[in-house]
Amino acid sequence: MINNNKTLILGWPVKPPQKWLQRYPDIEVARIYRENVNWCEKKFKDLSFHMPKSMQVCDCIKPSTWYGDWKERIKGFDIVILIDEIRGRDVFEYILEKNPQCNLNVFIDSPIKEGSKKEPFLYKDLPVRFFTCDRRIAERYHIEFAPYFYIFSPYDFGEYLNNCWLENNNDVFFVGEEKGDRAQRIAKIKEILAKAGLTHDIHLVPQNRRGKKKAAYMTYGDVIEHVKQSKAILELISDGQTGITQRPYEALFFKKKLITTSAEIKNYDFYCEQNVFVLGEREVAELPEFLNAPFKEIDKEIVDEYTLKSWVERFKK
Repeated sequence: MINNNKTLILGWPVKPPQKWLQRYPDIEVARIYRENVNWCEKKFKDLSFHMPKSMQVCDCIKPSTWYGDWKERIKGFDIVILIDEIRGRDVFEYILEKNPQCNLNVFIDSPIKEGSKKEPFLYKDLPVRFFTCDRRIAERYHIEFAPYFYIFSPYDFGEYLNNCWLENNNDVFFVGEEKGDRAQRIAKIKEILAKAGLTHDIHLVPQNRRGKKKAAYMTYGDVIEHVKQSKAILELISDGQTGITQRPYEALFFKKKLITTSAEIKNYDFYCEQNVFVLGEREVAELPEFLNAPFKEIDKEIVDEYTLKSWVERFKK
């Protein structure tokens, strides 16, 4: 229980169902908008995002028509957190109309395009607080920096750590989508690892292309099995991103080494040179010694700061 405050997190992926959320009975997660609408409904749904409020004369072109069933329970929440999915003022106005006393927040976890409806200053007249896990965004828009948390928790970490008998079959593990120049960057990293005499387990998932079926992603259960059997996890930061990804949290919770292309990790309290190798700042020749050195234990109090419970605590007034 989280201090008896009912919390609604909107914009959260709900498929496949995440059973670990049952541990948090005071938190509900949902997508903002209804999914699985037919092609005709989708046309009206998209139209509603661009229709001026004065012209929303019928329900089918009102954004609230397309909200998920969370809108039927919105009055029962003390804290509401929207993750990234901002298309305009409508969802804020709807929530505040139905529940004016709620603590309404937005958490931004991806780059903001200048001129987009995600820019925080557009909503200064509303009682909405903005947070971000990207320090560059926090500085640009003068909003509060708040680290993200380890979003996937399908395992009991205590049980895992006591019963992890799998040997490390690979030195470095990576899984990610093939986007931007990532294929070229991965090729260079493979050369670095080969030069250092290290093995790797790297999975680059092709993006969906017209005329081809969408590539199947590795299930997260499989990802964790690969993590277990590797000494280190590789993190590649996308262009324009300054915040960290979920990879450092996986390394933290599963007590694995981290190899990353981002120096941002050095601003986190769980960073230490024995556990984290920042590419470009240390000699490649140091990698074997880095991977073979024992993992340095991180205080439980620090690790616990990156759980869902601690993350929600940040939004309380």
